[in-house]
Amino acid sequence: MTSIASTNNAALLILQQVRPPAIHENGPQKSATDEIAAIINRVAGGDSPVKTQAASQITSSLLDVKQANDDIVAAALKFLDSDGFKSSDTGVKDTLKSLISQDGGGFAALVKAEKAKNPRLADENAITNAIMKMIKGNRDKFTDDEIVMGFRYSNGSSNITSIDDKSGKSTYGALSARHNAARDEDTATLKEFLEVAKDPTKPNSFDGSRLKSTASAMFAAIDELNAWGDKWREAFGF
Repeated sequence: MTSIASTNNAALLILQQVRPPAIHENGPQKSATDEIAAIINRVAGGDSPVKTQAASQITSSLLDVKQANDDIVAAALKFLDSDGFKSSDTGVKDTLKSLISQDGGGFAALVKAEKAKNPRLADENAITNAIMKMIKGNRDKFTDDEIVMGFRYSNGSSNITSIDDKSGKSTYGALSARHNAARDEDTATLKEFLEVAKDPTKPNSFDGSRLKSTASAMFAAIDELNAWGDKWREAFGF
């Protein structure tokens, strides 16, 4: 009688050897099924209960993985067709749908990677993060211009985000850089003031008007970023 342990060991060994099929330039590409069958024959050999059970377990596992990937792809395509997805360029949705449909396994892997990094991340957020990576990884297939996208989730929250144009520039990027610079300058000025103020016995040559100036510049930069987001929320109906 074949033990469960020996069957599981055989199945594990076979799964560890599974690799994506090689691409042959001058011939047909070997299918995943053929690849797995060859590995089973090489590892288990002949007709045996171990071979039969291992093949059954692996086939079942592969079907489970395929179903999980199909579910992720279906959820992504449904989201792209919903009011929860908006883009500054009307062609983005159709290009995304085509890319995801053509490489469902690759897209599912991106979603799973997001979930692996943060298991508490909601499925919708993992999908939108993967959508961003899909666009960046296929930037040549989209518009040359900056791409602004809006994501609205089932819990009512929303997010406005941007992908740089093909030269690496964007309005959002410029506004963010301005905000970061103003924030850093304000922080440095405040630290300088606190350093001077902590010792009242020393002469105070600090120009107090600088605190007001740097703080005003930082708040102005924040207002610009917020105005940009508000403009696109209104445009997207969020």
